[in-house]
Amino acid sequence: MNWDRVAPLHALLQAITMRERKETRMNRVRSILLAASMAALAVSAFAADGPTVLLPADSTTALKLSGAAGESATISNTPVSGQPFKTVLRVEVTKKPERPNDIQIATPIDATMAAGDVLMVSFYMRSAGSGQATLDAGFRTAPGAAPQAPASRGQVPPGAPGAVPGRGGRGAFPGQPPLAAAAVAGSTWKKVTFPFALTRAYNKGEGELFFTLGLQPQTVELGGIELVDYGTTRKVADLPFTKLGYQGSEPNAAWRKPAEARIDKVRKGDLTVVVKNASGRPVANAEVAIHMRKHAFLWGTAVSGIAFTGGRMPQENLARYKEEIKKNFTFAVMENETKWPQWANEASRPGTLATIDWLRENGLQVRGHNLVWPSWRNTNVKAAIDARDNPAALAKVITDHIAETTAALRGRLVDWDVINETFTNHDFMDILGRHAMVDWFRAARAGDPGAKLYINDFNILETDDKPHQDDYAQTIQYLIDQGAPVDGIGLQSHFPARVTGIDDLLKRFDRFSAFGKELEITEFDINTQDEATQADYTRDFLTVNAAAGLVRQTQLRCLPRSGLQQVVDQCQRQNQSHGHLHHPRLFRGVRHRSQVRRQEQNCPYHALQRWLACGVRSRLIGPERRKRA
Repeated sequence: MNWDRVAPLHALLQAITMRERKETRMNRVRSILLAASMAALAVSAFAADGPTVLLPADSTTALKLSGAAGESATISNTPVSGQPFKTVLRVEVTKKPERPNDIQIATPIDATMAAGDVLMVSFYMRSAGSGQATLDAGFRTAPGAAPQAPASRGQVPPGAPGAVPGRGGRGAFPGQPPLAAAAVAGSTWKKVTFPFALTRAYNKGEGELFFTLGLQPQTVELGGIELVDYGTTRKVADLPFTKLGYQGSEPNAAWRKPAEARIDKVRKGDLTVVVKNASGRPVANAEVAIHMRKHAFLWGTAVSGIAFTGGRMPQENLARYKEEIKKNFTFAVMENETKWPQWANEASRPGTLATIDWLRENGLQVRGHNLVWPSWRNTNVKAAIDARDNPAALAKVITDHIAETTAALRGRLVDWDVINETFTNHDFMDILGRHAMVDWFRAARAGDPGAKLYINDFNILETDDKPHQDDYAQTIQYLIDQGAPVDGIGLQSHFPARVTGIDDLLKRFDRFSAFGKELEITEFDINTQDEATQADYTRDFLTVNAAAGLVRQTQLRCLPRSGLQQVVDQCQRQNQSHGHLHHPRLFRGVRHRSQVRRQEQNCPYHALQRWLACGVRSRLIGPERRKRA
């Protein structure tokens, strides 16, 4: 072999190999750089779609105690190990303040947020003292900030992701804060999450996250407090919401079977059906379908007279509003129009009378609310104000008003709330004496002998306001002892998020049933963003109503998105999860218990439907006053 010729060729091959190796290394570097760039782009894209952290986890030190807390509470921060957070915020409430809101911890949010953004606050909590710890979590406009965001930022557009039709966030009605949710915990750490949608835009520092802790003497520990903004990439309904729950909510709770037995006893009657052929002979084994056209238990709502006659509602919306009233309810009350200040405006009376007549023509009974709301703040009427310093003249003005109003509406109304909220509205009794209440009932009886006469108040079934409840019982007893013609007791039932446990609720029904008067749930609502608990409690509350033989009706305070609608909504969600969907036609038919599918047993709508399938007795007041249809 001639090495002189081979050597140059070998050198050439080495050069080519080295160049190829270099190019390979460069290609590998390019591939790595390209992969890194793509990864960075992916991370960037994910970050753009992911939530914005408004308060990083473990933000306990950012929250400050309100100055109104005074010496009733102290706050401290201590390090902790073995938990998903590093710092514990402890608030010790040594004395319950007059107003729970006096003890709050809060922090402003140093970020811009758009109307319609979906946020979620999450935190851990536990009780460091005896009993359970409880708090309210909320979001609001920071003190001193502009009441509204710049107009250019706008409001939640219709159909925006995260927006709920007709409401701002979960459970909020216009004018309410986007978040007001309650939480409780025992001695072990509990994680709580509350999603909500913003109803307005916020500039930096305008929004504020806060916690209210002055609900009771307690020691509450918090950790891992975090607030994130999902923008419009998530919906409130898709994020976890921590249910508050209530005593007696368990499916196998001890009160349920006795309540069902009581319903069988006091809400049902016997029905015998004989089927004959053309020759008049009985037909054996005939199939019979029975549909209840109207139930004896009155199911009511508040109706807006302005909506009917004010011309503010588009005709298609008014037509739907009327149709929903006719379809769902058998009882109604005018929202404001029969209250003294509104009734005193004689120009509005024709519209009020026309609305009441429409309700009656469409099969609804109507009640009046109210004749005397005995305080100056709720009686802004010139005739009464002019007589303020003359007790005799004031007494006459009130009784004249009762006589004139009951006479004008005689025959149109089945009930009247003669007196409303005496515990918190007593200016007139302070001037005229307690016996004036008896005179008002007697004047109402004289003005409309056919209407049943009620006293009405709040915080009786709801809240732990024992002084209020005791005063109501004492007032009712006084009226009865003085011979006032009291036919019924109104129980408003404006429940906060912390609803009354079922055992306590039953005791309160027993207490006011003991007077032997009819009971009416006159203004039922549940002010909560916990829709699942709202639906569950609506079902159980109505079951308790049905089991209490003296309860005559339940009146929803609001028709749009009321507790009833939450029940229907939850039913639809549950039915969808079981692979079938029933379109609820409220109260149009009867489903016998034995015909209800197993998967529908816990559905609130079907529970209501079974509850309303309570036989053929007419207005049933108690076992001693039963009537057969």
